[in-house]
Amino acid sequence: MSILEEIKQGESKTLEFKEKLPNSQGIAKSIIAFSNTTGGKLIIGLDDKGSIKGIEDDIFELQDRVSSIISDNVYPNVIPNIYLQNIDGKIILVIEVFRGTLLPYYFKSHGKTEGVYIRIGATNRKASMENIIELERQRSNITFDEEINLNYKIDDLDLKELEKE
Repeated sequence: MSILEEIKQGESKTLEFKEKLPNSQGIAKSIIAFSNTTGGKLIIGLDDKGSIKGIEDDIFELQDRVSSIISDNVYPNVIPNIYLQNIDGKIILVIEVFRGTLLPYYFKSHGKTEGVYIRIGATNRKASMENIIELERQRSNITFDEEINLNYKIDDLDLKELEKE
């Protein structure tokens, strides 16, 4: 699917539009949320409805600034694909993020318990403790039923069914 076709579908779980470069917190929050869920694209130079406005700023300086913001604010390290796209003579900046493998991703300054964000619909939401635990479980590739339950001793279990031949 082309970038123009994606834009026409509007903002979603994997697509976010910004007319101008948001502040450092706004960029980092979107990058964290995309990394913790299914990945996505943050596109600078579009209004909320997807109308192409273009970028007036120095595009190379803008790319460097985005890279620095992500590097300075997000942990573990995220390496997005940052590129320019020319649509009808207007330049937009695309920051493409893939789902990470070192879950959960979070704000360095807030720590893991307060700085994790996930993508729900077209919004970035602060992750609950249950969300964070699930992300850690996914990082370890452990399902809920494989976890050790420390509330029970092995002697408390009825193993008769397992002992049958």
